[in-house]
Amino acid sequence: MDAKTFVDKVEGLFSLPEVCRQLGRLLDDECTDDELAELIGYDSVLSAKLFGMANDPRLFDQRVENVAEAISRVGAGRLRGIMASTTATNVFANVATDIVDMDNYWHHSVCCALACESLARRVGLEAPQRFFDAGLMHDIGQLVIYQVTPDLAMEVLRRAGEQESYRYRMEQEVIGVTHAAVGRELLSRWQLPMLIQQVVEFHHEPNLAGEYAMAASIAHIATAVANCVEPSWKMHEGEHDAARQIVPFAWRTTGLSSDIIDETVSEISIESVNVLTAVDPESAMIF
Repeated sequence: MDAKTFVDKVEGLFSLPEVCRQLGRLLDDECTDDELAELIGYDSVLSAKLFGMANDPRLFDQRVENVAEAISRVGAGRLRGIMASTTATNVFANVATDIVDMDNYWHHSVCCALACESLARRVGLEAPQRFFDAGLMHDIGQLVIYQVTPDLAMEVLRRAGEQESYRYRMEQEVIGVTHAAVGRELLSRWQLPMLIQQVVEFHHEPNLAGEYAMAASIAHIATAVANCVEPSWKMHEGEHDAARQIVPFAWRTTGLSSDIIDETVSEISIESVNVLTAVDPESAMIF
């Protein structure tokens, strides 16, 4: 099957709520926080997630009391990804646990999102928060594959072991399509921005991303950084192992070096629990 066929098989499950579509249009039009607040105020679930992030006592001393203030504190650039991830969380709540641990999946995704934003800021890119959504969605194609072909997904995992780069290659060999291509197809149908689509498609091979090479390189590095925040990784791996996952093209394109790995891990570790609480509260409980 190709990517379109995969998404065709689950398309009925993947419709974004209308409020998310409206939110995307407002963000694309660079609206004000007050305009966003008016829309979000109609969605009790998103409002609750937003206040949960904005009033985390581990990060903030003073509480905010209205939606506009919460948006200002959290950052409008993160809202689209949080809402899209809420839809995905609901859709994939019953994915077989012997294929994927959803707690670990969302923890990795959140850490990658925060690392993307942090690295974009280090590089000096405009509006670094827009890279958060790309990081949060970078592996969403895996969930589609797990849903559609669980047996083949298990075979991929058996052959690849714990190495994500091997998994990517095994998907092409065993299934005939990668989670990157499937994820891009899904986000295209969701009409998410092209930057997000391109990052999802090329985060393993940023050298193929053309004009989006910088964004894909940031996500490529962020994926390795996110691995360092995972409890199982910290037990037996380290900075140098993470650095070996990163292709030289990504370092050259961003101008960054492996020195940023530990710095970024330290920066995002605490906030990752805060964001994870908003994206998938059950996953946050394991930390």
